[in-house]
Amino acid sequence: MSRWILAMALWMVGIVAVAEDATTPPVSAPPDAQSLLPTQGVIHVLADDITGDGRLDLIFTSHNNNEIQVYQQVAPRHFEAHDPQAITGFHPNDTIVLPGTPKRYLINAEGEGKLKVVKAQPDGRLELISERAQPAPRASTPFFWPGWALSLAVAPFSGRTLTLLRGFNPETAEVNAVYTLTLGNEPKHVRSADLNGDGIDELVLTSRLGNDVWVIDYPGPDKEPVPRRLWSFEQGWPRHVLPFDIDRNGTVDLLVSMAVRQEIVVLLNDGKGHFTEGKPIPYPGKTGIHVMATGQDRDGTRYLLAGGIHALVLYREIKDTPGIFENIQLPLARWPNWVELKDMDGDGWVDAVTAIQGTEPSAVIYGPLWETFTKLAAGKKAG
Repeated sequence: MSRWILAMALWMVGIVAVAEDATTPPVSAPPDAQSLLPTQGVIHVLADDITGDGRLDLIFTSHNNNEIQVYQQVAPRHFEAHDPQAITGFHPNDTIVLPGTPKRYLINAEGEGKLKVVKAQPDGRLELISERAQPAPRASTPFFWPGWALSLAVAPFSGRTLTLLRGFNPETAEVNAVYTLTLGNEPKHVRSADLNGDGIDELVLTSRLGNDVWVIDYPGPDKEPVPRRLWSFEQGWPRHVLPFDIDRNGTVDLLVSMAVRQEIVVLLNDGKGHFTEGKPIPYPGKTGIHVMATGQDRDGTRYLLAGGIHALVLYREIKDTPGIFENIQLPLARWPNWVELKDMDGDGWVDAVTAIQGTEPSAVIYGPLWETFTKLAAGKKAG
């Protein structure tokens, strides 16, 4: 399918396409198909209300081009791009929002070996507030434990060490204590969730090359945290773990996406933090899931979104059958580095936000997602 035909297909189904060349002039389009023009090599996208006007904006972080770029949503489905900023330094990774007031954002500045805290100016541009030395940070996750205040779990780009920063002060980047935890091989993104029902979140993560899922329990106000192995696989390279009540029984289960298996493993929680393996969710694409997200429509319909090698796969839970999903596969020339399921335009339908590697356009795909993906997939087959 030619680029012209693809552009027309995206226009008709209401996609916000994200072109790969920031020097290309904006494409004239109606509000539901406004083109975005970030840089190449987008590794992460964050959806958040940066300017405080009630609309979700986008922050794209480019690992290859060493920059960050804000796209401000000035009206529903209409974005205006700010100039790229080199505030990230060399080879940045994820950018996250920190909880609290005033609002601050954290850049995992891998190449510079720093965590950088920035704030948004009224015009949407980012200003550096503070920074802290941290070896090659890949991803950071904020969490709160009793007596710990705002803290961060920092996963490395590679290696075996996870860092917990207790009492992180965004204004100064100072901390109350640093805990260096050795676990598995290549610890990945950390998630927080109350797994045992005691009202305090645990930290859960995978170690990809170790084929393990790890948990870090709240140690109390005066003890050091100790990681424990929650689950081990014989093979599969678990890439991500997502807390998700898949059977709708009120307890937090875990979805584990596999890098070298064509499935999402389901770990069912008994409500007290003890897990058993449930029926896996098959993945229809080529072996390897890079990233995954969950989301829900206004009518309660639940979705999973999985990005893998040359594919974006949307899962929709079949009505009245908790944990059973049908899927649609959308072929891609490359693969997503990050995906989100957010209601970007405020219409009650969840939308898919992607940050895609290389020259494939990143995109916001607007809901109702099942209908939009069906049209897109049919267009790909026709082309």
